[in-house]
Amino acid sequence: MGNTIRKAVLTGAAVFMAAALQAEFKAGFARADVTPPLGIPLVGYFRTRPADGVFDPLCAECVAVSDGESTALIYSVDNLQLRNEFFAEAFPAITAATGVPRDRIYVHSTHTHTGPAVIKFEEYSDEQVRLTEMYAKMLVTRLADVGRQAMADLAPSRIAVAKTTCPGISFIRRYRMKDGTVRTNPGVNNPNIDCPLGTPDDTLQVVRFMRTGAPDIAIVNFGTHPDTVGGTRISADWPGVVRRTFENGIGGGVKCLFLNAAQGDVNHIDTHRSPKRAAIDSFKNKNTVKALGTAMHMGRKVAGVAMGVWDECEEIPTGAVRGAVTPVAMKTNMPTADEIKWVDLFDAGRKDEIPLKGMELTTLTSRRSRVRMFRNGPDHLDILISSVAIGDSLAFAGVPCEPFVDIGRDIKAGSPFRATLVSCLVNGSEGYIPSTKAHHEGGYEGLSSRFKAETGDRMAAAQVEQLKRLAGKDEATK
Repeated sequence: MGNTIRKAVLTGAAVFMAAALQAEFKAGFARADVTPPLGIPLVGYFRTRPADGVFDPLCAECVAVSDGESTALIYSVDNLQLRNEFFAEAFPAITAATGVPRDRIYVHSTHTHTGPAVIKFEEYSDEQVRLTEMYAKMLVTRLADVGRQAMADLAPSRIAVAKTTCPGISFIRRYRMKDGTVRTNPGVNNPNIDCPLGTPDDTLQVVRFMRTGAPDIAIVNFGTHPDTVGGTRISADWPGVVRRTFENGIGGGVKCLFLNAAQGDVNHIDTHRSPKRAAIDSFKNKNTVKALGTAMHMGRKVAGVAMGVWDECEEIPTGAVRGAVTPVAMKTNMPTADEIKWVDLFDAGRKDEIPLKGMELTTLTSRRSRVRMFRNGPDHLDILISSVAIGDSLAFAGVPCEPFVDIGRDIKAGSPFRATLVSCLVNGSEGYIPSTKAHHEGGYEGLSSRFKAETGDRMAAAQVEQLKRLAGKDEATK
């Protein structure tokens, strides 16, 4: 009888503590405008593009979550990529402003190709270097401020989630050609296309923080390249349209943060699209308002699908807020003797002797190519795996790279959490990480990847292991 009573008391205490913890769960939101000055270099396309206009503002947003004892900060920033050099300044500044330790700071870059540089490169002019350094300092300050503001906005909250699909706007961009080669973006209606190498992940997930005495907060998660605008005008691309459309459509002061999922091998270009429609997606006339057509279409569709399940989100338990940031050593993709020879030929003005063309040639020979980066080592680098978990049902899984969609699928399939939102470019940027299969198939992304072919599968396994540790379900706890 004594054991029975003791078990009943312990069970009752556990239920009471769980209820108290759930009652204490809170969420908060803050947003800051982080649009840079004109003249700053925009990142991407292997060339310097000084910004000469603004289509729409760039934002940094933060959702703060707290269980009453531990707080985590989930950020989304309109930028192509925030690299390790930036985080050497940003992490300490955020912690100093908020008291939140690094393992519960989760900073995602949306990967817009019309966002500014935050680190300088040797080809920049003195004025471009000045603007880049000034902007990086400003962005660090804004991230610290928006984290503090999100914590000041904390209000009691419940959580609900939904999962659906958003088909027809994300397409595999790697193709096997009829001659056996692999090409990225081979062009619309190219008669030499054999088949796409993979299938897009059309999964769209919504997290709804239902707050007491404050507007609800949404996190929308969907994956594909934000590369529809191009040119030299600043834009958040289609993720910015998602936020604005969702907030205006739902109303009531609701706020929306967007997390781009695994997107390394998908973009907006349907290679079987009609020539008339393909004109919208072309890389020509990117400085015209017409260039926003695809961004508006994609953003509205993603937001529309998310709004469609908003009232169908199913409530899940809240619980303890945990986080982890784990460095995992990976082998670098050291250049072969042939690749070094080809770069030397390129530098000598003899590129016609190199057996590569187009994007592959540009990737191999660019100023910041992996051949130049790893010509003299190192043979290993750490990749940071980041996660934030809330209770036993919800997790955010972040990798500091552009993972292929199959990597995202593997992480979600192996996660012990009911809802797992995978995010690219979290807490760093290590370039493309193909799945092992895709790396061996060849193509631009594998050629440019800083890491060996097995890295994609190893990274997915490391992320799943980290999630299991946060859930208390790894082998060490059994």
